[in-house]
Amino acid sequence: MNSYSENLHSSVLASLESQETNKKTLDCQLNSSMFTLYYAEGAEIVTNDKFDSSTKKYNQSQAVRKQATENKNISTNVVLSANQQNSYTSQSVTNVAVSASNIQIATNAIVKLASDMGSIFSIINAANYGTQIYQQSVEAYTLMNKTAYLAEVASQHAMETSASIAEVASSTVEDKAKITDASIDNLLKVANSNFTAIAAIVAAANDAKAAASVNTKNAQGAIESNKVELEAAKVAYDLNNKSLNYNLRVHVPKVFNNSYNVTFNYYKPPFKSNEKGASTPVLGLDNPVKSYNLFLVKDSKKSTFSALTAEEAMGNPLQYIPIIPPADETDQSNTTAIANYNAYFAALTKENASKESLFKAKDKLNEANANLVSAAKEKQDADAIVLKGKENTVKLTKDQVAAKEKATETAETAKKEPKNAELAKASAEAAAALNEIEQALENSKLNETKVLDLAKVAADSLKIATTNATNAKTEFTQAEVQAEKDEKELEAVAELEREGFKNIKILDLIDSDNEMLILGEKYVIFLLTIFTDDYKKGINTYDDFLSAPSETFGLKKTLKAIKDILIEQEPEKIIHINPDLPVLSPYALNFTVDKNDHKITEYRCMFLSYDENLFTNKELEFFAETMEASIVGKEIQYSKNDINQYEEELASIKAKITELKTEFEKEIKSLDPVKDKDKIKVLTQEFDSITNYYTLIKVEIDTKLLVVKSKLDHLTMSLEKILAKRTPKVKNTKGFFFNLKLAENVPSGNYTTAVPSSKGSLTYEVKIDPTTTDNFGNALIDSKSYIPVVLSIYAGEEINEGQYNNNLSDWENEEPFIFSITNNQ
Repeated sequence: MNSYSENLHSSVLASLESQETNKKTLDCQLNSSMFTLYYAEGAEIVTNDKFDSSTKKYNQSQAVRKQATENKNISTNVVLSANQQNSYTSQSVTNVAVSASNIQIATNAIVKLASDMGSIFSIINAANYGTQIYQQSVEAYTLMNKTAYLAEVASQHAMETSASIAEVASSTVEDKAKITDASIDNLLKVANSNFTAIAAIVAAANDAKAAASVNTKNAQGAIESNKVELEAAKVAYDLNNKSLNYNLRVHVPKVFNNSYNVTFNYYKPPFKSNEKGASTPVLGLDNPVKSYNLFLVKDSKKSTFSALTAEEAMGNPLQYIPIIPPADETDQSNTTAIANYNAYFAALTKENASKESLFKAKDKLNEANANLVSAAKEKQDADAIVLKGKENTVKLTKDQVAAKEKATETAETAKKEPKNAELAKASAEAAAALNEIEQALENSKLNETKVLDLAKVAADSLKIATTNATNAKTEFTQAEVQAEKDEKELEAVAELEREGFKNIKILDLIDSDNEMLILGEKYVIFLLTIFTDDYKKGINTYDDFLSAPSETFGLKKTLKAIKDILIEQEPEKIIHINPDLPVLSPYALNFTVDKNDHKITEYRCMFLSYDENLFTNKELEFFAETMEASIVGKEIQYSKNDINQYEEELASIKAKITELKTEFEKEIKSLDPVKDKDKIKVLTQEFDSITNYYTLIKVEIDTKLLVVKSKLDHLTMSLEKILAKRTPKVKNTKGFFFNLKLAENVPSGNYTTAVPSSKGSLTYEVKIDPTTTDNFGNALIDSKSYIPVVLSIYAGEEINEGQYNNNLSDWENEEPFIFSITNNQ
């Protein structure tokens, strides 16, 4: 290799290596900012939960404080009333005692007067019986006795009143009112203190919430910035790789299939065969390449791999794969490329549509399964009621027989002794009991008929629900098969040979150390271009050209992702529940695992908080897609502007040529063909020269226009490709930033490992208990929504760990559930 080629090759290597290193650095920065955003959003979720909790406590404390204030006002009024009552009671005791004393004095006087009247009446009765004075003395004596009696009664009431008023414990009421007022006052102080403390907590939580939101926005800005830089670095690398390194790429399939694809662009000679002179010998420009040869090299050995090493490796047919170029490499026309791209876009659109159909079928299946569970429970309850009704009918039938025998027996006994009232009463009671049982039996039979009808309806509903669930399962399976079929079809269309393409099986190519490809190891691909002898002679250079290494790649198997997560709201009735502990709902989650993977896989279940409405992984991808689409859109607009400019220039040149032709023809007509022969000749030569000049300009502009239009076609296809690659809309949009890498780094205390269920060897379950937390380690909150997600992580032999990729369930489209806590006490 000459010094120019060596310098060029070194520059290409240095440029691509520098950009690949820059990509890796930016990728590390993106991962770092991803974790920063994840924990920033986690902190915001925690602060939001604390704020909501403290707000609830604040509202409760405010209600308690309001009630305590009202009670304090009442107790204050009660104390004032008790004081006033005690004062008035004391005054009343004194007044009533004085009144009672005065009444007693008056009573004593009246009684003494009555006694004197009695003596007077005795004297008159003896001396003047029957006279007028006797009649007057009788009336006076009678009235005096009545007055004395009333005086005694008044005296008695006064003494009782005095005793009763003295018994009023107004002082005790006053003391208790004061004690109660003091207690209420203390309660108000505590309520005010708690309210002030909780108000401070709410204020602090609000500040923390605002600070957490700011941190989240900063982290979001950082990750968006890093994403922009990484995408820019990828574009720069792709451009350099396309321009300087044959656009050499290695495509690793999403699902491991023992192969990988290598693509590259054919070598383009600097000159075309039609550009050489007529006397110049053929330089082999039409077919400059004899063969393209692919080599597999360990990433750690790529710096020492050279063209000489490649030529030595070609002694072993398993260490390289030759690709013979077509007879005419220009056959890969723009039309063929567009057709291939259109086929790819059609397949990609079809795949996205099948994915959306799969999501809809899954939602329909979940709904049908939920209806099936509900219908099964209704059928079970109806059967239980029917069984209970039948048992009741059987019992009443037996009771009826016994009651009938008893009624007959008592009736016959009563007939034998018709005057025995007790036997007649017993007979009547037995007849009434029989009548009551017969009525109950009739009602039971009627109720049994109704219940049977309801059970029949429940059975029909269960049949319908079972049919719907079966149909939904069939539709889901068909949608799943169609999605897999469309995905494979997309992969097949993506492998359409545009230029250099090779699908390489693991056993088809061994590395430069003569070793088989090992899963999990990092490799690169080199491309050695061997030129034809004619071309080497033509350019006077006899070296072949070795490309720079491709991007590092590795092959790994991917564990199966969990697809269907079933939520059990309540435990089975045979499972004992501790009545002293609250009931958590859902009770458990279960899912079916792959029969091959489960032996080497650990299934970690995490619960993601939902309804957070934070920045998500999907929004970051959409952000990158929007940015890329915006760049391509601007290039499309620039190309359209160039096309408009070139078309305007062509129209201007055409108009100019028409104008020149008109003037030329006009001037020629004004001359005499014989006399002005020489002048006509000069004018004609001048016109031809000018028109030829404009024609050359027109050809050049046409060439530029053709190039720009071809570029516009490719840009349009690129834009369509970007838009078509957009994943379908996800169901769970109000989540937070979460992906496989983050799931792999969730601490052990923040996830629950699934264990085999008694329902089957391939059924695993995760039970929810009071120690279960979300992925941030926070206890599950009552009445809050969560998304179940299962991480399939390798748990086999450590030596083989690098051969497997972990996988995450499709949590973005998983059905959320509402966690609830029900106390049994």
